[in-house]
Amino acid sequence: MRSRAFVIFATCVFLVPIFFTSRNLSTWPTRLRYTGEESYEGVALAEMTRLGHGEPIYASGAADRFDAATYGPLYYLLGKRIISLPNPSYFPLRMLSVVGMLGCAAGCGLLAFWLTRSYLAAFLSPLVFLSYGMVTDHGLQALSDGIALLLFFTGFLVAYRFRDSRAVLLAAPIMVLGFYFKPQYIAGPIAVVLFHLIRRHWRRAVEFAGLSALCLLSLFAYFQWIAFPGQAFWRHFLLYQAALFSWQRFAIALFLYVLLFFIPLLFVIEYLRTSQNQMMACYLGAAIVLGLLTYSKSASGMHYFFETVFIVSTVVPALIAGELRKQRLPVDLLLVLTLMLFAGQWSTKPAPRPSDFQQHEAIRNYLRQNFPPGAKALGPAPGDLLQAGLQTPYAGVFQLTQLVHRGILPDRELAAALRAHQFSVVTLNFDVWRERDPYWLRFYLTAPMIEAIQQEYVLAANLDLPLPERERPTDRFYAYVPRSSR
Repeated sequence: MRSRAFVIFATCVFLVPIFFTSRNLSTWPTRLRYTGEESYEGVALAEMTRLGHGEPIYASGAADRFDAATYGPLYYLLGKRIISLPNPSYFPLRMLSVVGMLGCAAGCGLLAFWLTRSYLAAFLSPLVFLSYGMVTDHGLQALSDGIALLLFFTGFLVAYRFRDSRAVLLAAPIMVLGFYFKPQYIAGPIAVVLFHLIRRHWRRAVEFAGLSALCLLSLFAYFQWIAFPGQAFWRHFLLYQAALFSWQRFAIALFLYVLLFFIPLLFVIEYLRTSQNQMMACYLGAAIVLGLLTYSKSASGMHYFFETVFIVSTVVPALIAGELRKQRLPVDLLLVLTLMLFAGQWSTKPAPRPSDFQQHEAIRNYLRQNFPPGAKALGPAPGDLLQAGLQTPYAGVFQLTQLVHRGILPDRELAAALRAHQFSVVTLNFDVWRERDPYWLRFYLTAPMIEAIQQEYVLAANLDLPLPERERPTDRFYAYVPRSSR
């Protein structure tokens, strides 16, 4: 009788993540095929296209245009080689993210096996990771997060495997490569240094930190003076990144972190305490702090907690496998697994519907039929404008607006360009005359920009906006053209 209960329980342990994994994976083909812009994808695509045409992407100011190249330079250099310049598409970049996410899933399985020497844990851990909504939502988008996470996590796995030998230094250059894809997910290198400091391996800590610093500075010099000579690479990569930080979002970050991870982290922390796994404990501590701080940046998302997902996706399956090996039925762990995966679907957008494909095609047809190829356009979704054959000199209008609000850049050049009718079309997801929410009015535009559009432009089109491109349910596609052109 106990044997039957054990088999049923073990089956349930796998059915829970299989349910969420299959539910999410079933949407992958549709998400990959969708031709519209999601999140920040269009900004990265616009910068890659510009770089592919031999144009600089790290302009020093915003006089004639603004570059929003805030991802790592390696992402742009790689991206320009895999996209089609005549017909830029998100698909190859999204496939790159798929490789990153599947690689991270495999890494979770490998780490779980190292912790338990259990093939059950090695199989269950990737399922748990792929069950999280952020893997399917943001993890598949044409952004640098997927490949950066894979490199950082791979570096951590190398460091964990060789933590007691000098071969741990092999992890440093791998993590530095991840840093230059996206300078964010740095819990791994911090954990390695902290681990050796706690163990009083002073020389090893200094060697790892020194090698990391050498690789960082060497590549930084290469990008600043060789790959992008005469451009303000340092300003975009360092200043513009840090300037978007906002303490007002910290409370939101704390609330969401507790909602997603509080219960599983209780079990994770107890496991790390009893097993005395100091490197994993350092990794968890760094992941918590960095996740909260980076989520406090304007326009951040749930994916900023990815490194914590690595840990819970590894340790919770390891705990379950350990209990099952002892022929126990850990009902509490099954409940924790179910709750954490249910909470892990938080804020995940549904897959594009057939109507979303049709609405995006209608927008692209409108732009192509009403504006000549190469016409200048302005909007928060530069990818859609780019695919319609238009130019987007101010691809990063959101980031420019946020930097203007912080007094780092002026908006007079863009406001003057609007008044001079330099843009054939301005696209927004709200009506500049009827919108009353000050948050959304200031999200993409400053007051002088709004005033210039209200005085110099008229509404030419009001179309349905695909669901994946909406920030709010009421968002629509509004196209404004200069008054003189009507």
